[in-house]
Amino acid sequence: MNVPYWIKSAEGRTYDALNEDHTTDYLVIGGGITGVTCLYLLTKSGLDATLIDANRIGYGTTGRNTGKATVQQGYIYSNIEKRYGIEKAREYYEINVRAIQFIEDVSRECGIDCQFKRLPAYLFTQDEASLGKLKREYEICQKLGMDCSYETQIPIPLDVLGAIKMNHQAQFHPKRFVDGLAQKAAEQKGRIYENTRVVDFQPGKECVIRLENGKTITARHVIIASHYPCYDGKGFYFARLKPERSYIVAVEMEEFPEAHFINIEDPTISLRHIPEEKLLLISGENHKVGHDDDDHYQKLTDIVKRVFSKYEVKYQWSAQDYIPHDEVPYAGYLNSDYKNIYVGTGYRKWGLTNSIAAALIIHDLIKGQESPYEELYSHLRVKDIVSLNFLKENADMAYQWLAGKLTLGESELPMEKGVGAIVNVNGKRCGYYKDEADNIYLVDITCPHMGCELKWNSQEKSWDCPCHGSRFDYKGNVLEGPAEYGLNGYREAPNKVNPQIK
Repeated sequence: MNVPYWIKSAEGRTYDALNEDHTTDYLVIGGGITGVTCLYLLTKSGLDATLIDANRIGYGTTGRNTGKATVQQGYIYSNIEKRYGIEKAREYYEINVRAIQFIEDVSRECGIDCQFKRLPAYLFTQDEASLGKLKREYEICQKLGMDCSYETQIPIPLDVLGAIKMNHQAQFHPKRFVDGLAQKAAEQKGRIYENTRVVDFQPGKECVIRLENGKTITARHVIIASHYPCYDGKGFYFARLKPERSYIVAVEMEEFPEAHFINIEDPTISLRHIPEEKLLLISGENHKVGHDDDDHYQKLTDIVKRVFSKYEVKYQWSAQDYIPHDEVPYAGYLNSDYKNIYVGTGYRKWGLTNSIAAALIIHDLIKGQESPYEELYSHLRVKDIVSLNFLKENADMAYQWLAGKLTLGESELPMEKGVGAIVNVNGKRCGYYKDEADNIYLVDITCPHMGCELKWNSQEKSWDCPCHGSRFDYKGNVLEGPAEYGLNGYREAPNKVNPQIK
């Protein structure tokens, strides 16, 4: 049930793992839409490039979203205008417009059947307290010359106080797009390796990357597109990014307006129809990773039942995103010291356009061209780390770290199957899980990233880090970075903590 529709409906080509030492001019780490777009652009320019992914192409957040490609992303433009001025808001709008056009153009040129379609997007509110923010956002959209209108009704059975209708937006099948783009990059002599996990990163004029299987990659340039940077490089991304999970249910729906919808207030309600499969996607229930273990799928299903009366759930899945404190992604140089290491991260749940924006910025820098968007997306901006959000989130990280260390765990093992718990076995705190075949798993729940203590996620049956968002299955295997190592068992040595900050 928790396999996303996008992944199930687009298996795509498989690629071998890298099982030997390797040298390349350009190494892309991460096979999501950022990484694959970078590989496509590099190989199209005739450059020697290799891409590796710890899992499979498009199996991360790229294959776990709603498939919306839109410049309408909440009240982002009024926020940017307030912090950085109207011209920076204009730059953000322009690069996201370019990203949508890139998807349309490339899917047509490369013959990728990704169900790309132009349609309007509605941003609405049912909350009186949020109406002022919505109107302010509309004012900024008008100043930027967007093709939009202010509405008092929307074409679905919800009573709203106001809405912004943004014309000429898009939706598409993200997994089919990234599979097709990867295939094209391979035809352009790009090398792709799946199931190839990085465990150590040594920067320099030639970067040396050590893999989980003991092999190494030597690269003159590296693009870190691993969703959360697998190497921090003193960019302090661990303190700049808030990890959030959100949930999606897909229900049968014969008819639905040709548009997608999202509200401006909490809790989030996001709607998007897949006419080819007669499926309605409803997403929301956002929360910080490791902070809210609840039946989020049922809550979304309850919304569908309340609004549309009839439903049958066909798919359900969750996704993870990273939110910068000023809500603007990072794209460009990883830090000031190494001009041969690049990063794209922090897309705040709008990665289908921002991921491509990041790839376009990085490609411009690699080609020696100035990017007009480099300053806005740069890690060197300071307003992201002098904000109230920065102080609040880092205070929460400190609290979670300390609180986890003080949690001793239960002295008796749970009898139930399919339930995870923190237990104390002979004075050692462990994560406990019993599967349906009565197999018991005891793992060290100190996160191998920076040493925070993990929490149980009953929805996904995983151990989640409440500090930086690493996730592990009940056997201890890595599901989500930034952690590079898995969890050791009860009888093994303590987990190796490897923050990769240096």
